[in-house]
Amino acid sequence: METRRIVRSCRRKGVVMAEETIVKTVEREAAVSRDEYDGVKFHPLAPGITTHPLIRSGKPCIKGTGLKVTDIVALKTFHDMKPPDIANYYEINLAQVNDALNFYASHTDYIDTDILIDDANHEQLAEAQYGSSGNPLLSRRKPAS
Repeated sequence: METRRIVRSCRRKGVVMAEETIVKTVEREAAVSRDEYDGVKFHPLAPGITTHPLIRSGKPCIKGTGLKVTDIVALKTFHDMKPPDIANYYEINLAQVNDALNFYASHTDYIDTDILIDDANHEQLAEAQYGSSGNPLLSRRKPAS
């Protein structure tokens, strides 16, 4: 119902957007400000950290974003970035970065395992030459008959 009201409001103001884009924008913004998404409640894991089965495969994320704790940890650990630099990079506030790092400090084994699994998945994709310039997807397309 809220989505329809916003779509009508945008149309009255002369905003030209595809209705699907408006709906997706509203849903994305509403997910930040509510306690549930698609009928499923967000599960708070720690201050500022939540999880939801339909967002980032249920991985721990910074509340109100789709930014995974592992994303923050990877920048700090592998790229030696300081928390203020990470906050600027992702355009979030420093408190959110600190929430993610505090969660990591108390769940190190879980997050490290998640990073290792992601790394293994990336290596498999690289071996399969997914996304490589040597085997572009369009070159494998069959000609139209």
